[in-house]
Amino acid sequence: MPDDDDLKAADGAAFRKEWQKDATRAEYKEYLGMRDRGMPEGSGVDIVEAKIRRAMAEGQFDNLEGQGKKLDLKGYFDAPEHLRVGYHFLRNAGFVPEEVRLSKEIEVLKERLASAKTEQDKREIRQKIAKASMDYGFYMDYNRKFAKKLF
Repeated sequence: MPDDDDLKAADGAAFRKEWQKDATRAEYKEYLGMRDRGMPEGSGVDIVEAKIRRAMAEGQFDNLEGQGKKLDLKGYFDAPEHLRVGYHFLRNAGFVPEEVRLSKEIEVLKERLASAKTEQDKREIRQKIAKASMDYGFYMDYNRKFAKKLF
């Protein structure tokens, strides 16, 4: 049976734990500058939202690259549905799938074709576009056949 000292120690530990939690919450409220507005209660999502709101108020989201522009999702939806998530992870790791590279190459070649001056340059660019388009079609056809096997 626990003696008085054990009970006092347990009560002290519980008190300390509650005090630390309250102190941490107060410090956090002060850190966010939300003492008067009230700190969001609940899960960690509320904490993240509070940090995002504070960053917005401080202007940390001003002048971001691409701000005010539409997202170009063409490349995303060009990829076969069963490969999109994998491609997303690969892209973030710095890897570009061949069909995505070819799609970008075709777009660049089309721009070069529009600005080409001589017929010789135009012919060479058209040949490069045709080859890249054929390769792109090959990869996309392969991906479609692969998807049918999977599903």
